[in-house]
Amino acid sequence: MSAHDLFKRELTRRQVLRTCLCGLGVSAAMPAFFGKAARALAAEAADNDRILVVLELSGGNDGLNTLAPYGDDAYYRHRPTIGIKRERLRKIDQHFGFSAGMAGFERLFKDGRLAIVHGCGYDNPSFSHFTSMAYWHTAAPNSGEEYGWVGRLADGLKPGGTPSFIVNIDETQSLAVRSRDHTPVVFDDPSKFSRRAFFQEKPVFEHVADADGDTNPSQKYLLNVARSARDTSALVRDAWAHYRTPIDYGIVPLDLPKIAALIEARMPTRLYYTAFRHNAFDTHVHQADLHGRLLTYWRASCATWSGSGAPIRWC
Repeated sequence: MSAHDLFKRELTRRQVLRTCLCGLGVSAAMPAFFGKAARALAAEAADNDRILVVLELSGGNDGLNTLAPYGDDAYYRHRPTIGIKRERLRKIDQHFGFSAGMAGFERLFKDGRLAIVHGCGYDNPSFSHFTSMAYWHTAAPNSGEEYGWVGRLADGLKPGGTPSFIVNIDETQSLAVRSRDHTPVVFDDPSKFSRRAFFQEKPVFEHVADADGDTNPSQKYLLNVARSARDTSALVRDAWAHYRTPIDYGIVPLDLPKIAALIEARMPTRLYYTAFRHNAFDTHVHQADLHGRLLTYWRASCATWSGSGAPIRWC
């Protein structure tokens, strides 16, 4: 199946995984492909209440040292100092091998629970981190798209919006979750997720008047937003306060325990988005050691969580 064929029709989850496992060599098509892939997975999710969790390796992950093409001499020819030696790789076939610290992902792949997409990129790259991230967050290179691909996905699944459908755990909201119809729930520390105010002001902010027949559309919108924010923040704080788990998420938990807490509390969220903090994967100096260590953290958290029984779709 060609990339062109993929874009002409909607995909099933099975087609997405089969195509990803085979690998696509059409780099310019990748952002659009991810948008289609997400819609395919979400269409299934709408029928069975599955949840999509996206973890972004912010900063620009070095894919060639994540899944190294050790079977291609060009890899070592162009990376004489940072190319990972064959004997240190976790080989999955005669051509590719995972970085040494990715034991969990090697296991997931061999168990048929991990799909890999090759050749990710877009035409005429600007070599700007900011522009590139905007393209990946919108899945629409060179378009000026104002909404993120996760946000557009939510609009397609639940037109008109619904409370708490998208959760973005980070210090600031990602462009990826910006939506026309949905207001994402964005927080960093769930135990402190509430409206900032002086102690004397809090009772006033906690009270939200009910909309009546005389309420104009603008007032009604503001009241609904305030009520949703108040109720959602209370749900998040309560879920986090009562969450207990025997799972060891590793040295760097990557905010995944926070997501697990909301899932366990049965939040109505269907789309979760989080990222490595502070562009950690923007590795330059001491790339080999730093990148390998980051992948080890990522593997420890994600591979452990995916085996915990949580209803996860990876993207």
